[in-house]
Formats: sequence, structure tokens, C-alpha cells
Amino acid sequence: MATTIGIDLGGTKLLAVRMVNNEVVDEVRVSTPAEADRLSAAAVEASRAVWTEDVGGIGIGVAGLVQYPEGVFVWGPHVAGTRVPVRADVEAAMGVPVVVDNDANTGAWGEYLLGAGKGSDSMLLVTLGTGIGGAMVVNGKLHRGRSFAGEFGHMRYEPNGLQCDCGKRGCWETVASGPALIRLATEHITRNPTGPLAHTLGSGDITGEMVTAAAAGGDEIARGLVAQVGAAFGEGLCSLIAAFDPDVIVVGGGLGSVGEGILAPARRVAANLLHGGTHRDLPPIVVAGLGPQAGAIGAALMAEDLVTGRMRLAGAQA
Repeated sequence: MATTIGIDLGGTKLLAVRMVNNEVVDEVRVSTPAEADRLSAAAVEASRAVWTEDVGGIGIGVAGLVQYPEGVFVWGPHVAGTRVPVRADVEAAMGVPVVVDNDANTGAWGEYLLGAGKGSDSMLLVTLGTGIGGAMVVNGKLHRGRSFAGEFGHMRYEPNGLQCDCGKRGCWETVASGPALIRLATEHITRNPTGPLAHTLGSGDITGEMVTAAAAGGDEIARGLVAQVGAAFGEGLCSLIAAFDPDVIVVGGGLGSVGEGILAPARRVAANLLHGGTHRDLPPIVVAGLGPQAGAIGAALMAEDLVTGRMRLAGAQA
């Protein structure tokens, strides 16, 4: 088995792992750079932080549109930079083969091989965090379309709805994501500045993790807000089920890891709205088994496929 590095370059956090024999043996976490010209450099620095001389390849998942197999980060609403040749830059700096893909694709590959999707034939991964991403494994292979399949968060949810970070209005992720939960909590506190949620969350900046932690701790207002996001999440999942009819839906990302607070209302709504729901079963909707490491682990597994010849990329280093 090859020693490989996997990097998950998300909207706010960068996680790099080194894997040997399907086990994570080292990792480093840093903030994603806000500067557009720092994207490749950040990936190089993270690689060096977990580097050993026996590393055979590097896999990188980036949140946004990634041209595959060229490994060019085209654009993303939560990551700075456009047309960044990440694969070429990191290969030149590190001297080993590199594969770059969308972060949901790398996460799906990790979950399919080692996580909650293991043993399935058809799996959807939906990542729920700064935005909503997604990926499809069909008949044991990732489905990328022309490179950009799986951008579920930008399905139209509500015509003329809220402004999305992508520049459009009414995208699904405007009502079912970390920022959606932050917006709901902020609006509630603005209306009730001396209420219990304001007391629980304090006067500083609110994060989605703070709201979900408050909900897990028993705050009824926070629970209601999390359930509202979960219900909107379930509506979108229902559309995905109608389109793909997967064996299992795996939910990952920062908010997916909270579990039943979001997934229970999502399941109820999806079951209620499912086309032909009285004649068919809702597929399992489960929390990702690899947690926040899924994207980095999947990227490292892609790098192993590249090093061992199971994956071939035009122009990859030998």
C-alpha cells in the first residue's frame, strides 16, 4: 500500500492527512487562505507539514468547481481564486503525482470505500456546512458529468428567494446550511436581545457550531432553528431521491456531524414528500462514518489509486 497525503481545502478550513494502509497516521488543520493567490501555496505548505520521504502521491479536494482531470480550480463561492492550476502547481513543488477534484467527490470516495457508504452500489454524499455540496457514486464509480456534477446546493429551492454566495437567488443552501442556521439565530436574537438564546450564545459572532451545540445542550429555541434547517434540508433530499434513487444517502460536513438534530426532521419531511412514498421505502439517510476527515481521507485514497495505476490522469508524473 502506498503512503499518500490527502488535503481537504474547504470554505473555512484546510485539513491535510497522511495515510498508510488506509489509516491516518498524521494530520494538520489550518484556516483556508482568504487570498486568491495563496490557494496552491496553502496546499503545498500543508503537504510539507505531514510529509515523509516515502509519500508517493497527493490528493486534493477543493470546495468549488474543479476541472477534472486537469486539476484546475475554476471558481467557488466560498474559496478565493479563479482558474488556479492547483495540480500543476503542487506537482511542480512536491515532485510527486497529484490528483485534484471537488471536495465532495473526494469525501464521497472516502465514504464509499471506508465509511458509511461501504458495501453500497449507488451512493449519494451530501455535504452540509458552509454550503451544500454533493457527489454520486454509481456502479462503483464517481459520476462527475463534464466535471461539475454534484453542485446540489445550487439547485433552485425558492424562486426569487434569498441571495446566495454564488450570486444567484433561491439556492437550496440559502435555507439549509451553516450560514442559514447563523442567519436564523441572528434574526431571532435581534428580535429577542434579552432572550435565552441571546444569553446562551453571548454577544460575539455566532457560528453554526455554536447553535448546534446549544441545541444539543437543550436550548429549545436552538433546537427549533436546527429543526427548521433540517426540514429544508429534507425537502432538497426528497428531490435528489426522486432523481437518483440511491441505496443510501450519506450526510457529511460540519452540520451533518450533529446527527439527529438535523437528520430526524430531514427524514420526516423527505418521507412525507417522496414521490410514491406509500409504495416505496425511503433510502437510509445516515451520518458520514469518517466525520470531518472524509474529504481528506478520500483525497488520499484517490492519490493511492493514482500511484498504484488504478487511476490514470493525462500528464501525471510517473
